[in-house]
Amino acid sequence: MFKKLSFVIKSIYRPGSGAAECVKKIIHLAPRNGIGGVESAVRSMEKVKHDKIDFKVDYIVKVVANARPWQKWVAFISPIPLLSAVRRIISDDTDVLIVSLWRSAIVGILVKCLRPKIKLVVFIHAATDVHWLDFIVTRLAMSFALEVWTDSDASLRERFPYLDPKRCRVISFITRRFEALPAHEARPDFIFWGRITALKGLDHALRIFAEVVKHYSDARFWIIGPDEGLLQTTQQLSKSMGLMDNVFFLGPATSKELEANALKATFYLQTSLSEGMAMSVVEAMQMGLVPIVTPVGEIPAYCGHSFNALIVKSDQQVVNNVRGLLDCDKKYQNIRQNAIATWKDAPLYADSVLQSCEELFVEQKTRE
Repeated sequence: MFKKLSFVIKSIYRPGSGAAECVKKIIHLAPRNGIGGVESAVRSMEKVKHDKIDFKVDYIVKVVANARPWQKWVAFISPIPLLSAVRRIISDDTDVLIVSLWRSAIVGILVKCLRPKIKLVVFIHAATDVHWLDFIVTRLAMSFALEVWTDSDASLRERFPYLDPKRCRVISFITRRFEALPAHEARPDFIFWGRITALKGLDHALRIFAEVVKHYSDARFWIIGPDEGLLQTTQQLSKSMGLMDNVFFLGPATSKELEANALKATFYLQTSLSEGMAMSVVEAMQMGLVPIVTPVGEIPAYCGHSFNALIVKSDQQVVNNVRGLLDCDKKYQNIRQNAIATWKDAPLYADSVLQSCEELFVEQKTRE
C-alpha cells in the first residue's frame, strides 16, 4: 500500500496519454550561490522545465549579500550546512544527485551511505586538484558515483586519465548565448573577469600589460570579479608597476555591467595557471573579444594562435602579436570574427545536462 502511494505521489498524469508517467527528481548541488563559472552554470538551470524531469538546484550555503565576511566564512566551514543539505536531499525523495566541487562531494558521500538507491553523479570542473582534501574527497565520491561528468576533455585527461570512458560524459559549458558586441577599431584596451585567485595568474597578466603600456601609454585594463584572497596583493603589484592610471579593479559585476565594460575592450587577457573549460574565455569569444590566453586545460582545443586567439608562449612574443593587430585592423577583425564563429552552433549547458539526465536513466535501465 505504501509503495503504491509513493508511486502515485512521484507520478503525474499526462492528458491524452492514458497513463501516469514517473517524473524523476534530480538535484544539482553546489557549495554556494556565488560568482564563478561553476556557480553560473548551476544557476542557469534554476528555471528549466521538463515534462519527465523535476530538476532542482541547491546550495550548501546560500550566500546572503548583506552578511559580514566572518559570518560567510563561519557558515562555509561549519558542518551544519553540510548535514542540512544531506537532510534536504534525502527528504526530497531524490532520484539523482549531481555534485559539483569537493564540498558538495562530501554531501554526495554521506547521501550514498544513508540512501544507496540515490544515483550519484560527480561533476568535474577543473584539470587539477585544489588541495589534498579535494584529491581525497573527489575520488572517494567518484567511487560511489554511477557516472562522472566534466566540463571538458582536458579535465578528465589531465586529472583522471585512468577513468573508464563509458562512465564519463562531457557536458557543454556554454550557459547562455552572448550576442557579439558592435565592432570597433582595435585599441590597446584589455579586460578580465573571474575570481581574483592565484590560479588566474593575474600577476602574469599585469606583467604582459605593463609591456604593452611601454608602447601605448593610454592602454587600459579592467579587472572584474570577486576577491578570493588575492585582490590586495594584485592591487599592490599594479601600483608597484606604476599602472595606477591604467588598471581598474571594478569588483563583481552583473551581466549587463560586464557587457558594458566589455564593449570598451578589444582583448580579453587571462593567463591562468590551470583551467577546465575556461568559461570566461568562451563568453569573451562570443562577445567578439580577442582572447590572450595561456594554453592550459581545454583552451588549446578551441583557441588557435592567430586564428581566433593569441596564445601566450612568451611575454615579448604576445606583446609583439598585440602590436601587430593594433597596426593592422583587418587582421584583428578576422581573428575577432573567427572567435565569434567558434561557438555559433555549440549546444547550451542546460540542453546538454537534460539530455544526459535522460540518457542516464535509459542506460541504467539497460544495465539492469
